[in-house]
Amino acid sequence: MKFALTVLASLAPVALSSTAFAHHGFAAHYDPDQRIRIEGTVRQFDFINPHGLLFIDAVNEDGEPVVYKCDLQAAVQLVRRGVDETLFTVGEPIVVEGFPARRDPYGCEFGVGYFADGSSFTMRSTDQSRTQFAANRETRVGPDAGRSIFGKWIRPGMFGDANGRGPTLGTDSITPAGEAALAEFDPALDNPAIQCMRTSPVWLWGPPGLATSIAEVDGNVVIYHESMDTTRVIHMNADRFPDDIEPSDMGYSIGRWEGDTLVINSEGFSAGVIRGSMLHSDQMTLEERVSIDEESGRLQILWTANEPVYYAEPLTGSQVLQSTDQEIMRYDCIVESSEAH
Repeated sequence: MKFALTVLASLAPVALSSTAFAHHGFAAHYDPDQRIRIEGTVRQFDFINPHGLLFIDAVNEDGEPVVYKCDLQAAVQLVRRGVDETLFTVGEPIVVEGFPARRDPYGCEFGVGYFADGSSFTMRSTDQSRTQFAANRETRVGPDAGRSIFGKWIRPGMFGDANGRGPTLGTDSITPAGEAALAEFDPALDNPAIQCMRTSPVWLWGPPGLATSIAEVDGNVVIYHESMDTTRVIHMNADRFPDDIEPSDMGYSIGRWEGDTLVINSEGFSAGVIRGSMLHSDQMTLEERVSIDEESGRLQILWTANEPVYYAEPLTGSQVLQSTDQEIMRYDCIVESSEAH
């Protein structure tokens, strides 16, 4: 698409029929049922995690200069799609179609960007509001191939839906204390990822486009999640928890083998977020069962969280990951700025 260098901004979002909600963070910050079109020039591109940020110089309906800020995927996720910090060039014209922010009149989630040379880049499709991630090169194996849980894993699928995630059960048993805590929680402003903070082991298994490695080191199992550069040590030579656990977001984990299944038990959590808007107190305990599905050769994680303060029944769920040959990368999260410079 060729277009003139005149800088224009369309502030009137186009209303569309309701679309299926994408991941929780998107719908909390942006309206999936509205569209916005921005014409301007690239002012700044922050190629960072947890979100890339594109700042666009434009003018509003009154002819006044304004700066739009559009969120993109994390730098790690963009690299896996074959792009880097040169995706956008300062001073070049651009047209962006995306989703308007719920709170910021000049904020948006990047959908499709059209460049002056006629090329384009799609992060989230504007027809179905589905985020695109890099297609993974999975090494598929059949039964009896001898694959173990050790290796590199990533969530299946190239779109930002809940691929590989099973239903979460038990949330309808929320207690009055849980309801009260949830009422105080803002899923947009209190999301720990915005502040480059981790949530829980449950959440770390599932981020799209981010890999996990599992290895055996000095007799223990070490799990590294790219998200927030999280290293978890599963202590395999312990049959009980220490008496002096320092509470943390990951807790303290001990493990054992049941055949080829790694069973991880964790406690000593500080109060936080399990995933999305599921909160937990410092009384939560967690069990994860990590194994290989015999038919597909994929990694299967079954988890059970006992949260006696906020839920009367255990919370259960699952996540499936596929093998990957992607290189493990550093995340190096940076708290994003709303201001361009």
